[in-house]
Amino acid sequence: MLRNLDLKDIDHLKDELNNIEVATEGIDIMLPKAQPYLFKTDKISSSAAILLKEQMLDLGAECAIARDAVMNSNKKYPTILIGSKAHFDQLVQQLDTEGYPELSQLIEELKHFFATQAGSCLKIQDQSIDISNRTRIMGILNITPDSFSDGGRFDSPDSAIKAALKMEKQGADIIDIGGESTRPGAEPVSIEEEYKRVLPVIKGIRKKSDIPISIDTYKSKVAKKALSNGANIVNDISGLRFDSGMANTIARYDATVIMMHIQGEPRNMQDNPSYENLFDDILNYLETSIKIALDSGIAKDQIVLDPGIGFGKEWEANYRILQHLNEFKSLGYPLLIGPSRKSFIGNLLNLPPDQRLEGSLAAAVAGVMNGADIVRVHDVKETSRAIQVADKIIGKR
Repeated sequence: MLRNLDLKDIDHLKDELNNIEVATEGIDIMLPKAQPYLFKTDKISSSAAILLKEQMLDLGAECAIARDAVMNSNKKYPTILIGSKAHFDQLVQQLDTEGYPELSQLIEELKHFFATQAGSCLKIQDQSIDISNRTRIMGILNITPDSFSDGGRFDSPDSAIKAALKMEKQGADIIDIGGESTRPGAEPVSIEEEYKRVLPVIKGIRKKSDIPISIDTYKSKVAKKALSNGANIVNDISGLRFDSGMANTIARYDATVIMMHIQGEPRNMQDNPSYENLFDDILNYLETSIKIALDSGIAKDQIVLDPGIGFGKEWEANYRILQHLNEFKSLGYPLLIGPSRKSFIGNLLNLPPDQRLEGSLAAAVAGVMNGADIVRVHDVKETSRAIQVADKIIGKR
């Protein structure tokens, strides 16, 4: 019998090496060699691409470059690096030692990636949360008359506060409060209307609970009011792009930020969305958002990324994002996904929002098994139970 060992779980491999009584020092040597990684770089000069290929081949690894890179020195080309963790550790050491200015960003990104793989801590105000030990649940609380799934459900602050406390009991780790619908085709509301909707609810929850509160807004004035009244997190669908004051506001309040990718704006984001390369485009967008955040003084451990399921994507693209979610881990930050009740589920199952529970659970579990750290959901109790099982399967619990 020939058995194909699952290399996604390095602890599983370590157990197998112990089972065949490999020496401890041998295990320490072999484990880094058994972890395959593939990285796609930005476009770099042909000379840098050729250098990377030579370095990787010398290490016994591989680097794919364009067939024209050798002949055309005036163009830039992306590369795909293929090797084990041991290979990349050696590559970083060699490039660091020899000094290649054009590859300095690549070196730092590789260092950051591997430094964040052992575990992830997320800072929310004065709490440091280890998100590597279990997936966190964000409960959705829309204080809006026109949200696609639960618009108009909470028509008073009291009913919204009760709903938040109920979600906390059901397993929510964060409550995400929104005062403006961001469904496809939604029109913006005034800042004053957002204040009126969300502030009484934030104040009411904070009087009764210490649960982290996220304000779902892209407006810095709304974020400032929410943070000064008890919110801890800003969930910005624009990735800090729609309001130039947002990043500084978040930094000033020492808040955590969730930065999402979106193409267009809610009112037009589903008008024929298109991408040159879906994953490259999302990664580049989020990378720019990270730079905005860091340059404004937001700490690395206060950043969460969201690829923006349902926000400016053809419905089938959302399945591709969930399938290859781990690719966004290359940025080195915790990942949040929000598939709950969205139209990509309805399009596949031909069901309205209030009948998409099973599809939402499947999407949430698939996301967790592919790298999600936080899942934003309407159905907290059901999703919490499903994710506890998923966490156990992948070894988080």
